[in-house]
Amino acid sequence: MVEARIGTVTLLFTDLERSTEILQKLGDDEAQVLWRTHFSLLRNAVSARGGQEVKNLGDGLMVVFSSALDALACAVAMQQAVHRHNEQQEEGHRLQVRVGLHVGEPIREEDDYFGMAVVVAKRLCDRAQGGQILVSDLVRRLVGSRGSYTFRDLGPLSLKGTAEPLSAYEVVWEPAAEELAAPLPPHVEGPAAPLPLPPLLAIGERTTFVGREAELERLRHHWERVRTGQRQLVLLTGEPGIGKTRLAAEFALAAHAEGATVLFGRSDEAAALPYQPFVEALRHYVATCSPNELRARLRATGAELTGLVPELAQRLSDLPAPPPVEPERGRYRLYEAFTTFLAEASQVSPIVLVLDDLHLADRSTLLLLKHIVRSPGQSPLLLLGTYREIEIARTHPLAETLADLRRDRAFERVSLQGLDKGNVGALIGAWAGQEAPPALIEAVHELTEGNPFFIEEVLRHLVETG
Repeated sequence: MVEARIGTVTLLFTDLERSTEILQKLGDDEAQVLWRTHFSLLRNAVSARGGQEVKNLGDGLMVVFSSALDALACAVAMQQAVHRHNEQQEEGHRLQVRVGLHVGEPIREEDDYFGMAVVVAKRLCDRAQGGQILVSDLVRRLVGSRGSYTFRDLGPLSLKGTAEPLSAYEVVWEPAAEELAAPLPPHVEGPAAPLPLPPLLAIGERTTFVGREAELERLRHHWERVRTGQRQLVLLTGEPGIGKTRLAAEFALAAHAEGATVLFGRSDEAAALPYQPFVEALRHYVATCSPNELRARLRATGAELTGLVPELAQRLSDLPAPPPVEPERGRYRLYEAFTTFLAEASQVSPIVLVLDDLHLADRSTLLLLKHIVRSPGQSPLLLLGTYREIEIARTHPLAETLADLRRDRAFERVSLQGLDKGNVGALIGAWAGQEAPPALIEAVHELTEGNPFFIEEVLRHLVETG
């Protein structure tokens, strides 16, 4: 087991106050949705400030930063995001998060950190109250006057596990500037709070992401078009394990940090649900959008969409029942309703809709995708799909769909290849916590041909076998 000093870092801990009480009041299912929102708000701030999530602590996060200033900016952004969320929620759905920060030289062991610096940061978090940020004097001195932060002296605090009292400060923060505007009259809508990330993107440990600069640049090029109101369809393709879903996720996380709405759906070979990826995407929107915003965006199409997501009728009980129509007419009305929903929702913020594993999609999903892409209106919408090219025969439904769209010049394909030796070395180095020997890089690259999944499997085998 490798132990190494990794230099000076700033450690940030968060904790959700009253978590057990929330669980008891809301029940498992509703509390789980709130938990996902909570972690999404925190992770967005971490991603935007360049932090590295070390682990999920159940009710909070442990994060490290190379810069004390970035860490403090992240802590303030977390509290501002939580405040924004609370302003639009009823009492039972409001969150109270406490944050603690300290600077030191911890010991890194595999993907975790240990030592007194870690203990102090965690204890500061424990001493904070909901909505507070507590920092050590060392953090305050490293930040200095940068960022114009206000520190309130709390004097020496006795912390569990420390021999001497620690000089600590509370960071005074204010709601973000856009929250300070005067309240709007009831009939006028203000800007909607950003939707949390879909659970499959927001939750779960991620290995280090390396390379793909050229592919990310192509995605950013299309994203700039989307931001000007042009709908785009981009398809990521490559062999199994090459990193299609990971690339889509990394791009979506970055877009979300810039204010985009991110929706996600995946096709499953075993699923018998028509339109599965679109249903999953809409279900997340319905579950996390505020009732007023949901009503505003779905007032014209909600009746048709309840057939896809019955929960919509539960959240908007005044929706009319869809009129009885013939099956073919009903299918067209459904396609139009979903297309209109995306166009309406994208007027609030640009949308990234990730459609994963399209090689497993049923014909109904592909027909709806084609309808959206061919719809005459434009909207700030990026449809980002992934598929395995080796599984697409000429008679495959996706092959037929792509042939139709190719004639319309309606999409761009981005083909992913294996990582080069430099990025293979970077991935091995991230796993080992130190620079990899050239001979090992050469051997792993030759064995895996740069496939990220195979590289990680080889590394796991090496770790397990010593």
